[in-house]
Amino acid sequence: MKASSREATVDFIAPSDCAFGVTPSLRRLASGQMLFREAAASAGVFRLRSGCVRLHRSTLTGGQITMHTVRQGEFFAEASLFSAKYHCDAVALEPSEVLVFRKEALIAQLRESPELLWTFTAELARRVQGLRTKLEIKQTRSAEERILQYIGLHCDASGFWTQQGTLKHLSEDIGLTHEALYRALARLQRQGAILRLKDGLKICEPGAPTQRRTDCKH
Repeated sequence: MKASSREATVDFIAPSDCAFGVTPSLRRLASGQMLFREAAASAGVFRLRSGCVRLHRSTLTGGQITMHTVRQGEFFAEASLFSAKYHCDAVALEPSEVLVFRKEALIAQLRESPELLWTFTAELARRVQGLRTKLEIKQTRSAEERILQYIGLHCDASGFWTQQGTLKHLSEDIGLTHEALYRALARLQRQGAILRLKDGLKICEPGAPTQRRTDCKH
């Protein structure tokens, strides 16, 4: 017997979606849809189940500063546990699924369980380490080295980095203008250091970006 259309659309929360003793709810976002806005009342912590979400803050002159691009499986907005309001905007760069961990439920679990609190603290420590790494990348003077360092930190075992969002978003993550990123990518291609593929970039030979390569495989 087939499930009804109503039953088929019920959001499924897998055991692996749960964390810190809390079962989350699921929110689906269309590309360009806001998850929350700066100064809105904080309701909880989020985890990206699929898609891509960008955190940014508005400047006094009307511009935007990118704070972070959230990747699949990553928690974000943890500071909301200690603040009444969100400190930035969160917008989906593509169709995305976000797990919502309600603030009250999460705080209650962390207060009751030292083990869960320790796990949560370890997650925050990993985030701080990631932010320090991003700052380190932005302090690298060479645009080519920034690109290779970023890809090296986020690629798979074969050296392939799956692109999330557009290359403009990559340029923001590593502190380059869009034009400077494209020029640096072109130089790396000519050197044989990378391949630009349909859905990402591949390092041909990690650790030697300035030498000609002939062994880079598709």
